[in-house]
Amino acid sequence: MPPDTGDRAPRTPRAPRAIALLAALLCAGCAGAPGAGGGERAASTPPAPEPLDRIAAALGCTPEVTVDAQEVREGACAVGAQAFRLATFGTEEGRAAWLSESRQYGGTYLVGERWIITAPSADALAPARARLGGTLDSAPAHTHTHGAGKTGGP
Repeated sequence: MPPDTGDRAPRTPRAPRAIALLAALLCAGCAGAPGAGGGERAASTPPAPEPLDRIAAALGCTPEVTVDAQEVREGACAVGAQAFRLATFGTEEGRAAWLSESRQYGGTYLVGERWIITAPSADALAPARARLGGTLDSAPAHTHTHGAGKTGGP
C-alpha cells in the first residue's frame, strides 16, 4: 500500500517559477517609487532651461540680469531701438504662470520650452524665432484709463 499523503499535493517545479514571477512584478513596481532609485526620480529632474546668454545672442545682444533666482531668471537687452525682456524658468508651470500674469500688460511674446522673450512686435522677435524656435503669443495692449478726463486744479 502506498504511503498516505493526506490532502497535500506533491510539490511541483511551478512554485519556484511563480515566486520568481511575483518577485519580478514587485520589483517592477518599486522601480518608479520616489526614492527607490528608479527611473522616475531621474525623469522628475528637468533639464536646465536655455541660458539667458544664448537667448540674447539669438537677438544679437548681451543681457543685463535683473532677477537671478532658482524659479526664474530675468534679464533685459536692446538691439538699436528694440528693447527685449528675457526670462527662463525652473518649470513649465512657472513659465505658464509668468506668461498669464504678464499678458495683462500687452506685448508680444516668443515662448519656448521654459523661456520667454518679450518685445513690442512680432517682427522684432523674428531673428530669435529663426534661431531658437518657439511660438509667438500676442496680448492686447493694456490701456490705462484711471483718471481719464479729469483735469487738475481747484
